[in-house]
Amino acid sequence: MRTKKAGRNFIVGFITVLIGLIPTLIVRQVFLETLGTELLGLSSLYMSIIGLFALAELGISSAIIYALYKPFADENHEKVRAYINFYTRFYRGIGLTIFLIGLALLPFLNVFVQDEINPLDAQLYFLLFLANSILSYFFSAKLSILIVAQDGYKLTIAMAISKLVAAFLQVLLLNIYASFYYFLIIQVIIGIIYLIIMNQYVRNRYGWLYTGKEQITREDKASLTKNLKALFMHKVGEVIVFSTDNLVISYYINLTVVGVFNSYNMIISSISTMIYAGLNGITASIGNLLIEGEEDKIYQVHKKVFFFSFWLVSFALISLFNTLRQFVLLWLDDTQFLDTFTISLILLNFYFSLMRASVEKFKEAGGLHHQDRFAPIAEALINLIASLLLVRIMGLPGVFVGTLISNLLVVFWVKPLVVYKYIFKVKLKYYFIMYFKYFSLAIIPLLLSYFATRDLQGIITINAFLLNCLINIFIINIVYILIFRKNDEFLYFKNLFLGKLAGRKQA
Repeated sequence: MRTKKAGRNFIVGFITVLIGLIPTLIVRQVFLETLGTELLGLSSLYMSIIGLFALAELGISSAIIYALYKPFADENHEKVRAYINFYTRFYRGIGLTIFLIGLALLPFLNVFVQDEINPLDAQLYFLLFLANSILSYFFSAKLSILIVAQDGYKLTIAMAISKLVAAFLQVLLLNIYASFYYFLIIQVIIGIIYLIIMNQYVRNRYGWLYTGKEQITREDKASLTKNLKALFMHKVGEVIVFSTDNLVISYYINLTVVGVFNSYNMIISSISTMIYAGLNGITASIGNLLIEGEEDKIYQVHKKVFFFSFWLVSFALISLFNTLRQFVLLWLDDTQFLDTFTISLILLNFYFSLMRASVEKFKEAGGLHHQDRFAPIAEALINLIASLLLVRIMGLPGVFVGTLISNLLVVFWVKPLVVYKYIFKVKLKYYFIMYFKYFSLAIIPLLLSYFATRDLQGIITINAFLLNCLINIFIINIVYILIFRKNDEFLYFKNLFLGKLAGRKQA
């Protein structure tokens, strides 16, 4: 049952993000044509600023979900209600705090926006972004029960549908009347409808969540507070690393370059979201596995997840390296050109970030937040200082070199160290042997696919792009099948797939 639910969550998460990417691409193209590059850059900038506000969340969602695994599995409804009630009150307080911080920030927006956009419009746009952000803090706490119940795919599907509806309405509106105000208002309205529908679903499915006002015990609160302190440090690191690039680019370069970078980053982020959505679907299953406490079995599952992650992430990296610029220039226009060196740096960060997802899922499911609480602070400081220094020397690539430096110096080894020590109880050297073995093997399909498609990459036509994609798909997967045909993890997934296929034929 656990494998079935994990697989379903993975597949649904992956597919829904993929489906949601198509309208997003259309919206961005129409947005660029009707509202221009500056507003596109402003939108990316505001999303980064709103991302910084996530610091106020302190990481409580991860702490609560971890705390809920056991009482939910034990059907201890009173304790589940107590945690959800605490979560609801806490989240509403965060929403109010973010709203007040947002209001206080309004007079200082001109530091980043400067004279490129009317100051009053810039402030009103920001208020709409703010409204869209804080809604979830007031109405999403009880939705976490779906993740604990391994039904997170239902949230994923509902979110994908809401994005499709919003995208359709936004494209329709932009073609009739190009207004950034109405564009943002649609986002807010669809967000409200999504939250109302999902909360009603949870009320119908888990009515017992609403039947009491229990409070968590002093001991539970002390344990939660310990995790929250550690999670806050993780949240600081995460937010600074992933939400400051646009601010640095906007301040030291301009909003137009922010827009160009985000045309590429949107594709890369969508692929990251797709992979993370799939892997997030197995976190609850890992949480249940850890409760059983079979160390060798847990480690074997990690190796399988790591192998699967490598295949997905390296396939995405190589394909993007060979097709990304061609796609962006075909999708938008030649004003969105980005050099190969910058794209390579962005993709390296993409690879290192996603390849730690395997240990991150075990770390989250195991509640190991306290042990490496100082690592994200170190990562954030190195990232910010290096990016600020290097952007002055190297321009745009300097921002991503800073991120790469901080990644390799800190989280690259700290997160696996914690998981291998406290969960697997295996020496860390085995992680790096596995990591670099796979990384080295990825160079083979990278070189083969690059030289096979080099001439196609400069031809900006749909036919050339599609042929480029097909060649990448064929070469990368055939090479991996040949390399890994006797690998234990490959054989596991092969047999799992063939077993599912045989079961369907028999049915």
